[in-house]
Amino acid sequence: MSYVDAGYAVGLSVLFLYALSLVLRRRALGRRAELAVDAEDLVTPSGPGADEP
Repeated sequence: MSYVDAGYAVGLSVLFLYALSLVLRRRALGRRAELAVDAEDLVTPSGPGADEP
């Protein structure tokens, strides 16, 4: 294996790991956003006008 081939292998490996981290980060943020929306539904409004629909 030449140094050029090894360089391509390392470069592609780094790009693959970066893409994998982006996918995992997006899934985690999506879950957090979904949980935040669910938690917001559980909060009961209070203050002036809270009884109005």
